[in-house]
Amino acid sequence: MSSLLLTLARENPWPGIALASLNFMVALSLVGMSLLLTVTIAALAWLHELADREPAPLRCGEPTGLRMPSTLGCTTRQSWRKF
Repeated sequence: MSSLLLTLARENPWPGIALASLNFMVALSLVGMSLLLTVTIAALAWLHELADREPAPLRCGEPTGLRMPSTLGCTTRQSWRKF
């Protein structure tokens, strides 16, 4: 049986070449989809971490942005999340 397949491959190599190129294209597309999925998951994890992190605590006497610093003294800053 293998000699018959070998004889057919010697006479007409184009089907084997077509199958090899099809395998290469499928493998290349799977690698591309894997890389795209990896980048997507990494970006989503980064955005989730960015949205979930705690705000930096303020020290006494530091400016608070556009508001004037409190002159009544320092209080501990509570988290915006209440679990």
